[in-house]
Amino acid sequence: MQNVREYIQVSLHTTAKSALRAASSHTFKSYSIIDENLVQTNHFQHTIIHSTPLAIGVTILELVSQFNFVIKIVASHRERESLTKIVRTILV
Repeated sequence: MQNVREYIQVSLHTTAKSALRAASSHTFKSYSIIDENLVQTNHFQHTIIHSTPLAIGVTILELVSQFNFVIKIVASHRERESLTKIVRTILV
């Protein structure tokens, strides 16, 4: 699973004015001097876009589908009152 919160944006700067402007940004994280005339700046992502579902959401959906399957099986064999007792014991 990808951790989109850890993504960074990398920029290369050839002028001091450009590097200073990038360093004063609120998303600035770190810098590296590559050459006398070349500076790399690392920035946090301005906006985080979650394009894939979170792992907890997938797990909950799987558990709900299994729980519904168990309820259908039990409901076909027992009366409604005993079904609620079984569900309460499962949840506790």
